Amino acid sequence: MLSLIKASIPEILKRFLRILKRKTFDKVRKLLLIKRMRARHSQLIAELTSRKRIKVVFLVIHKSVWKVDVVYQKMARDPFFEPEILVCPYIQFGEESMLQELDQTYDYFEQRGYSVKRSLKDDGDWVQLEELQPDLVVFTNPNELTRREYYQDAYTRYLSCYVPYYYMATNHAGNPEDELDKPMLNAMWRIYWPHQHIFEQFAAVSQVRGKNSKLTGYPATEALLKGDLGESDEVWKVQGEEKKKIIYAPHHTISNDKSSLSTFLKLGLTIQQVAAKYKDSVQWSFKPHPILKSKLYLHPAWGRERTDQYYGFWSSQAYTQLDEGEYEDLFIQSDAIIHDCSSFIVEYAVTRKPALYLVNRVGGEMVFLNDFGKCAFRAYQTADSAPEINEFVLDVIRNHRSRAKHDNPCFDEYLSEFYSAEMPSDRILKDIKVALGANVC
Repeated sequence: MLSLIKASIPEILKRFLRILKRKTFDKVRKLLLIKRMRARHSQLIAELTSRKRIKVVFLVIHKSVWKVDVVYQKMARDPFFEPEILVCPYIQFGEESMLQELDQTYDYFEQRGYSVKRSLKDDGDWVQLEELQPDLVVFTNPNELTRREYYQDAYTRYLSCYVPYYYMATNHAGNPEDELDKPMLNAMWRIYWPHQHIFEQFAAVSQVRGKNSKLTGYPATEALLKGDLGESDEVWKVQGEEKKKIIYAPHHTISNDKSSLSTFLKLGLTIQQVAAKYKDSVQWSFKPHPILKSKLYLHPAWGRERTDQYYGFWSSQAYTQLDEGEYEDLFIQSDAIIHDCSSFIVEYAVTRKPALYLVNRVGGEMVFLNDFGKCAFRAYQTADSAPEINEFVLDVIRNHRSRAKHDNPCFDEYLSEFYSAEMPSDRILKDIKVALGANVC
């Protein structure tokens, strides 16, 4: 009966009711949450100020959006911190997908020697967060993608902080309140924002008015700026002859709505054909968003078999490879990128290498970019067709200088401000230590 009533309500009335709910019930609920969390944070800080060492638990869902590695590594070298990773389940696309992602992410960290636990025990029970005895919990995603004990129960019980998993260069969520005024973000003890625009926007639209925020820069950019390779000297396949290395990184938003960035349904097969066409001159990395495969499995025009065949192409050809984990080394060793992701807009711009952004040319303008995103986007060319993509690839092969603007004063100013005297990761560690009364060297 309830579903029938909902279906009979006109859409304009539904929108009005959603706005009314957000401005009344949701607002009151958030204000009460903020009041409760401020009291809780004060209590927790008082308990920790006499401690010489604190336990920090990073809640991780996807290995491919692990953007705080440098923060973890510096904590591991600092006697004040005892960091550990808990791999949490991604519960949006069924048990099979959840178990696969859980195992892959756990194996990724375990093989690299991190202090890591798998949230699903061998006996089928779930690890309770209190078993790890965290003093500080670090969230790596603001969305409700996992079990309650690793989301609402965690941020309402423990001192919690969040570092965005992407660069926040877009407005593709539509209303900024939907993206930034989440209960979770309002409840954080600390949020470490990557740039001034998003810092100010959060202060403007959140019920907490940004009082839990610090402007630090983005720690994931540090390795790209330094050009430091991680654990591997070579992440690309060794080829018999010198070839250009191009990354293809499609986004997951294949739905046809305002939040969609993805051009995959239109250009995914085109890129595959371009890769085959230039196989003697280019080696390719397919770097999909981690959620793309699950969404393609459910898509009526794709499904599991077609999706597996497409991914299999990239993992099996001599001139291609499938990369689903970290990407800093991949970026550093590459010659160019073709993508439609939001965070990569800024992260690849840091490398100053040729970059092509695939667009859905509906309305013509890149309206989804915020002011910071527009600044970084000056490094890009754009394309929405096979001829334009082919032209870009040929330019890379011929070492032609990109037609995009390389002289980018606003982006240079940003990099100078946040990555010169002090790194974002250092600001984060210093802020935590100062707040908890620890010695800062």
